[in-house]
Amino acid sequence: MTKIGPDLELPAEMRAVAEKNVAQARQAFETLFKSARDAVGDGEGRLEEMRTSMKDLRQKTIGLMEANVAASFDFLHKLVAAKSPQEMMSLQAEFLSSQMQAVAEQAKSLGAEAKALGETTVRTLDEHARALAERVKALSASAAQNAQEAAQDLKSMGETAMRDAKSATEQAVDPNLRQ
Repeated sequence: MTKIGPDLELPAEMRAVAEKNVAQARQAFETLFKSARDAVGDGEGRLEEMRTSMKDLRQKTIGLMEANVAASFDFLHKLVAAKSPQEMMSLQAEFLSSQMQAVAEQAKSLGAEAKALGETTVRTLDEHARALAERVKALSASAAQNAQEAAQDLKSMGETAMRDAKSATEQAVDPNLRQ
């Protein structure tokens, strides 16, 4: 027995139950913190994937802008070299037609990529949220199990303490029961 105060002693069984409960609580918190670290790591990884995809989309947009500017300078170079107003009009019509087609294709391509990025982002966030929900569910189940075990231990300890108290009372009342 462990002495609690000058006249009180903690039975070994009670101390063992308390130590077990403290160990279970420590394990539960270690599991919680590991899950939190894992969730943060997973989230950072998923965010990095989204950042990379957005960076790729921005780079493509810049590349398309550069192509459009280069096409404009090519057109201006041809326009300056034109020898007649008819040639200038022909070059301008050709440029406008080709640029309209290029811009339409670029818009379609960028739209498809932006849509895919949005869908991927939503799917990634949904998967992450579901994974977090599963972790919380598992942690809750573990905590409930630990609480149930602790309650059972306390119940058993209380029953043992009641039996011991009853036995001690009976022995105090009837000296013939003493061994």
